[in-house]
Amino acid sequence: MKTILSTLYSALARAFSRINIVVLLTSCVGIYIAYLVGVYVTGSFHRVSQWMGALLSCTSVVIVLQSGSYRDALRPAWMRLLGTFIGVVIGYAYLKLFHFTVFGMLCAVFLLEMLCMMIGIYTKSRIATITLIIILLITQIEPNMDPLTNCALRLFESAAGVLVGVVLLWVIDRGDRLLKLHRLPR
Repeated sequence: MKTILSTLYSALARAFSRINIVVLLTSCVGIYIAYLVGVYVTGSFHRVSQWMGALLSCTSVVIVLQSGSYRDALRPAWMRLLGTFIGVVIGYAYLKLFHFTVFGMLCAVFLLEMLCMMIGIYTKSRIATITLIIILLITQIEPNMDPLTNCALRLFESAAGVLVGVVLLWVIDRGDRLLKLHRLPR
């Protein structure tokens, strides 16, 4: 019985030792800020799509926070924004030319992902596909929404989430640097 408790205690101790409270709090703060941006900024322009705006902004911040550090996040963040911009352009062109269909959405996704592959940003631009899908699905919720407003809001929400993530990683990196500078040698 004592060995079972000892093994269980060791397993729990190892599990809890892997918890990084700074990472947990950073995720929560980032998601909260991104949520507020999506709900209140988007909501002030287009109330019907505010929840999709919050979803896109939160998704963007979560993806950026997967990077290990501020420096590691910069290039992927830029690639995500570039891919998202391409997705927004494709979404806008699609909505100006066609009404939503599932086949049309799949063709737009195919085109977006092909272009991202061609310019070498495919693995860093998955948020672009999410953005494009949200743009097109919002037209199902609100068929009369102006395509330019729809696309501009989605670009803003994605960029806001990326920015929140990058800024939070920068703050953590600066905090780590300051802590290292102020530690006294032993």
